[in-house]
Amino acid sequence: MSAPLAGLAVLAGLPGAGAALHLGLLAAGSLGYREPHPLGPVPPVRFLVLVPAHNEEAVIGQTLAAIGQQRRERDRVLVVADRCTDATVEIARAHGALVLERGPDAEPGRAAARQAGIDHAGTLEWDAMVMIDADSIVEPGFFSACERALALDPAPPALQARSEAELGRGLLARAALAAFAIQGLTMPRGRDRLGGLVRLRGTGMVLRRQVVERFVFTAPASEDLFYSLDLCLAGLRPRHVESARLRSASARSWKAAGGQKQRYEAGRTAAARAYLTRMLAKGAGGDRAALEAAWWLATPPFAVAAASLVSGTVLAVASGVAPVAWAMGVLLAVLSAVLVVALIQARAGLGTWLSLLAAPWYMAWKLAVQARALASVRRGQRDFGPTARR
Repeated sequence: MSAPLAGLAVLAGLPGAGAALHLGLLAAGSLGYREPHPLGPVPPVRFLVLVPAHNEEAVIGQTLAAIGQQRRERDRVLVVADRCTDATVEIARAHGALVLERGPDAEPGRAAARQAGIDHAGTLEWDAMVMIDADSIVEPGFFSACERALALDPAPPALQARSEAELGRGLLARAALAAFAIQGLTMPRGRDRLGGLVRLRGTGMVLRRQVVERFVFTAPASEDLFYSLDLCLAGLRPRHVESARLRSASARSWKAAGGQKQRYEAGRTAAARAYLTRMLAKGAGGDRAALEAAWWLATPPFAVAAASLVSGTVLAVASGVAPVAWAMGVLLAVLSAVLVVALIQARAGLGTWLSLLAAPWYMAWKLAVQARALASVRRGQRDFGPTARR
């Protein structure tokens, strides 16, 4: 038995252990999720659909066409053409959308684009804002489902629709489906059921006008996460809406996916630095959502957690300390069970299940992305650019 090696095993596996316990709890809670329905009449809601777009000519036509098929006469669409140099503006106008053009000297970033759209919308008539990314396709009944959810008692200040990846082929598309199943379905189901913080995910988030007029989008990356945490600190709790569904396009290459993931993880790291202490303090006062948010901020993403537990298990076996090895193995099994639950809930096809065979390669790729994200936060990078569409 090697005590130093056993200590290294514990240190290596500790981050993954925290993530496994957190995700395992949410996955268990997701099994008991049932979408609530309003008991009384549903008042009509005028939605303003805000679509931030930076050079999105490849995808925005499909997005606006889907919105046009589902929106009601009382709903309006506003496209924020953010420093575009392609045909985004022309396509948006051809679909009947209002268009706000931001020039080349405007402040870069998705947060700035969202806030510019909000400021422009101040003179328009609407009750709640729905934010849809330019690569997202809403499914039938989307706006009616959001309207019903806003009529719940107590009335939620914000909503997050069920967000999934598009149905595509290839390892990259299958990996995106698996990741979205956890983040856009299992975790929000569990959080809604257990009283955690249902995170707003940018696309598919619905904000009442009072919320939009009170809070501001400001963040170097993952502006939707920072916004969610601001709502949590103010005691406001978004709800998950299962029957309002949308799917988003996946990155077309591993390079593009790496840039996208880097932006997400840089935002999560920056949010942990800015909010973790405050969330812990609020959670210590009995706020369950703040405590859950702090737990999530303090733990690594799924793939990094899996790599952590694999490393811990290998070191524990090498040290000859059976209890540590067994504990790491059990936690790795919990993490695996979370993925299985998510794929079942998402009704994933055979191709997605078979893509799990590439998990070791994916974990190595994600570790490299995580390292780049940490480096970008340390050097204060603020503009990560849009996801490449080709």
